Amino acid sequence: MATKTKEINGLTEQQWQELQKLLEGKRRELVKSIETMRARDMEFDPDDNLEELDQAAINQLQAVQLRVLDKEVKLLREVDRTLAKFDTEEFGLCEGTEEPIGYPRLKVRPWARYSIEYAEEKERLEKQTSSRLPGR
Repeated sequence: MATKTKEINGLTEQQWQELQKLLEGKRRELVKSIETMRARDMEFDPDDNLEELDQAAINQLQAVQLRVLDKEVKLLREVDRTLAKFDTEEFGLCEGTEEPIGYPRLKVRPWARYSIEYAEEKERLEKQTSSRLPGR
């Protein structure tokens, strides 16, 4: 008689642990990257570089760096929110259907909130709604 492997939300215990470790690693990577960017920005004195670069180039560089920082902070929030789902055993469930998301998708994007099917349907409906808005 074969023993059945315990599953949580469609994932084996091994997959569950692997994805949790993957998320914890991503979190460490993001925290380090954000700290590095913030430290670099605090060291930056525009007056020191005015001879090397013109002010417009400096402003453009800072704008790009701020966008990257903003994206990383948002992703860190998503990773933290996802890690909290391990405690409640909600990890791996689609927030739209409450059905398992599936290991292949979670392996690529462990912070995914929706199954591929639900995400595509949601996007299609949003496009239909936005195309009906006045002025479009």
